[in-house]
This record gives sequence, C-alpha cells and structure tokens, in this order.
Amino acid sequence: MKNEKETVQLMRQGFTLIEILVAVAIIGILGTVATISITRSLDKAKVTAAQEAVRNIQSACETYKMTTKKYPSDLNALVSGDDPYLQGGEGSLEDPWGNDYRMEKKGKNIVIISNGPDGESGNDDDVRSDRIAKSKE
Repeated sequence: MKNEKETVQLMRQGFTLIEILVAVAIIGILGTVATISITRSLDKAKVTAAQEAVRNIQSACETYKMTTKKYPSDLNALVSGDDPYLQGGEGSLEDPWGNDYRMEKKGKNIVIISNGPDGESGNDDDVRSDRIAKSKE
C-alpha cells in the first residue's frame, strides 16, 4: 500500500508530455507573432529612412542648382569637394537596402529614386521624390 501511494505521488509531481507540448506550442506561436511584428516594423522603418534620405538628396540638389545654376550631373557631385552639399560621404548615397540612389531628369526638374526592397526599378515599392511630394499635398 505504501509503495502504491509513493508511486502516485511521484507521478503527480511532474508535468505530462501533453502539457509540455502544449506549452512549447504556445511559446512557438507567440514567438512567431512577435517575429512577424518586429519584421514589419523594421521594413516600415527602412521605407521611412529611404523617404527622408530622398528628401535630403532632393534638397541638396536644389541647393546645388541655386549655387551653380544647374543640377548636378550625378549624385556623387553632392558629396565631393571641399564644401559638400550632402553630409555623410558616399554612404549617404546608399539606401537602407544597400542600393545606390538614382537621379533622373524629368523635364526641367529631377527625381531622386530608391529602388526599394527588391532593388528593381519601376515597381510600386520604389521610393521616389515625386511620389513623396504628392503624398504630402
């Protein structure tokens, strides 16, 4: 009788395999949800950083034009020379995804472009100075 009671008490002291599996599954689900949420936040932060950089480069181009009466031939002109128009050197001409910003002439104006996360131009995920200006109006 005493042996049987000790066995029952020992069995009640631990967790069952099903309880452990349920706990691990819940932790896994919560971890997945948290990871997805953090990834989305990081993606949004990169887009916001690219938009700010595009605005800064556009502003530097406008300042360059006011000084020299023409837009720069390429974006490297903004970071070269004794008194650069854009701080940060050549690293400031790279978007958050590691691609170079581009400048396109559009009539008498220019457009600064980041190809976005996929690195390909012409997609909806591109960050463009003309789109940023329209979205603020």
